[in-house]
Amino acid sequence: MVFSMDALFRRGLVRLFILTALIILLIPTTCVASTPPLQPSLLLTVSNNSADQNAPFSLQLTWNGVASYNIPPENIVVEVVDMKDGSTLGTFSIPCQSDACEEGNICSYGASVDMGMLPVGEFMLIAYDPLSGASARQEITVSPHGEGTGNFLVQSEGEPAFFLVSGMLLVFLVIVLAILVRNRNGGEE
Repeated sequence: MVFSMDALFRRGLVRLFILTALIILLIPTTCVASTPPLQPSLLLTVSNNSADQNAPFSLQLTWNGVASYNIPPENIVVEVVDMKDGSTLGTFSIPCQSDACEEGNICSYGASVDMGMLPVGEFMLIAYDPLSGASARQEITVSPHGEGTGNFLVQSEGEPAFFLVSGMLLVFLVIVLAILVRNRNGGEE
């Protein structure tokens, strides 16, 4: 009798397994999954790519994103990078041209930059959205126009002062350390 109970139990498990497999295969099930929202895109256009000495060039940026998922930024940040050595000359921000974005998905940003503020050479403008990280790049060429590195080089002008102050602090700390070591060695004798 024990043998037949064991066989009945095994048959019942096999039948239950087959019934469960049929239910899973035959009854359509929905898989709840979410697709991440599209990341915003940024388009950068420069009106006068190879400008003369006195002519400003205008930057137009178009931010395109689903506003319900991505908040449009108030400003787009633009970095000016020297193409020769890759150093950053400076950054500036471009404000939104209107209070509300068109259709909630497209925002326009624009500014005019005076060529007298940039030195001569080739530069890469890197515009990016500080909230989402969307970015765009555009190369510009500044033809010779005399002096006038303007506000873009303010960042690099502060570096010599930093090195001077840090060097003076280093000398001061070495002197203080030498005095402390001398006093400690003089007290033990």
